[in-house]
Amino acid sequence: MMVANLIEAKEIPGSLFEDVQQVKGSDVISTSHSDYLIDESKLAGGSANWLFFPEKEADVVSIVKKMREENIPITISGGRTGIVGSAVPFNGAVISTDQMTEVLGLGFDEEAQKYFVRVQPGITLEKLEDVLKHKELTEEHNLFEDKNWVAEFKNDKDSYIFPVDPTEMTAAVGGSIAANASGARSFKYGAMRPWIRQLRIVIDTGEVLDVLRGQYKEENGKFIIKKSNQEIEIEIPTYQMPKAKNAAGLWAEKGMDLIDLFIGSEGLFGMITEVDLWLTKRIDGLPNVMFFQSEEDSINFVEKLREDKELAVEYMEFFDENSFELLKSKKDTNPALANLATIPEDAKTAIFFEIPYTEDKLEEIIMKLDDMAMECNSSIDSCWSAFDEVEKENFRAMRHAVPEIVNSTIARRKSEHPGIHKLGTDMSVEHNHFREMMKIYHETVKENGLEYVMWGHIGDSHIHVNILPRNMEELELGKKLYKKFAEKAVEFGGSVSAEHGIGKIKTEYLVVMYGEEGVDQMRIIKQALDPQMLFNRGNMFVME
Repeated sequence: MMVANLIEAKEIPGSLFEDVQQVKGSDVISTSHSDYLIDESKLAGGSANWLFFPEKEADVVSIVKKMREENIPITISGGRTGIVGSAVPFNGAVISTDQMTEVLGLGFDEEAQKYFVRVQPGITLEKLEDVLKHKELTEEHNLFEDKNWVAEFKNDKDSYIFPVDPTEMTAAVGGSIAANASGARSFKYGAMRPWIRQLRIVIDTGEVLDVLRGQYKEENGKFIIKKSNQEIEIEIPTYQMPKAKNAAGLWAEKGMDLIDLFIGSEGLFGMITEVDLWLTKRIDGLPNVMFFQSEEDSINFVEKLREDKELAVEYMEFFDENSFELLKSKKDTNPALANLATIPEDAKTAIFFEIPYTEDKLEEIIMKLDDMAMECNSSIDSCWSAFDEVEKENFRAMRHAVPEIVNSTIARRKSEHPGIHKLGTDMSVEHNHFREMMKIYHETVKENGLEYVMWGHIGDSHIHVNILPRNMEELELGKKLYKKFAEKAVEFGGSVSAEHGIGKIKTEYLVVMYGEEGVDQMRIIKQALDPQMLFNRGNMFVME
């Protein structure tokens, strides 16, 4: 495969604009299609004059050309599960991926020796999981003529998954790529980035970039993108990416692949219309919850799990004492929480984790876990394990119940204080700074008398601190603390947004992380690739 830093955009025929499903008029959109004016961030003020539901790439080409011609900005709308306002439009047009949900094919990459699946951007992770689990593919899905890879896949005794798990499985694939989403399993599998084989992207001219990983690499710090009307030189930013888990800003590193410029770019450069996703074998996993008498003990246990490569832990999730209290408050109304009464009375924290296992190795694994736990002042007697699907589902329900209870608590408080909202951090740090960061979180919030709860992806030293303001004064105080946390996370080699991106809500924190110069380097790329500012205005930064 030839490798170069120059890619040529392709002109493809568009659909008839009039044939594309569309809704026009801000009034009818706000009354009949208001779901497309918000996302899970609950950012207020969304509005749009056009709403499009393309079914295929040619429809997107037609829409983009028309909007460019009329100088109408475009907001791309996927599953709208994001919490930073990326999908919230402020005037202009919305392109929804709700009708672009097909599995287009399956192939096998001989060089990588891996299966991949080709999908449209609107397919949800939940639907993709279901298709793969039941191998719902036909001969028509075979992407290569040299071999019937669909038959091989269906006859394979192993089951396959797309392993990235951003918790919210109703998220669309396209939006997850745009945010470089991750979740609990990022400890083992990483975020979306390494699992993307190929992207097709409609850019501002209505042309298509077909970007295959490994085919386009930067040379002398530059990429060249050749459009029909001009040749554009893209200079790679010179800022340093954090070593910790990160979903903030544009990817930039020496020798980088062009595909990585688009992953995590929050839709700034165009609309994804087709994706190849790598697959991996599904493992039999044993989910567990281990309880500890102190936070320090739980962190020590996580470090032991992290260091033990033989255990090959799938994920590690942390829940603090306040999380327990929230769960206990709902145990009488949620059947999945019924066994909370059996939580050890002296438990202050818990670690949810999953370990691959086979029956012949199970006893050995349990003995090893017991040794680890005892070294951390716990024992296997303080561990719950889920061996069947009902128990596994109860574990999942417990993990998801904490953020759900937080959201319902804030919803009740909004009735008295309409402007109130939760403040949830999304910051990571390098492992060697994690203890110090946790101490700062606890001491700072307690000193200021705020209600809070902490949980998250401790395997990546990435904990969510959720501040629950009781009035508007506490909300403003929480915002000030949030910025202090962001500054400290950057000082500790981390990220201001480890998995949710920046969107329209966290733009000030991007400056905290990269400085004005770094953000200006991002703006220059946006200006070069999308000079008309057609796509996703206001995401990541405001153009000056």
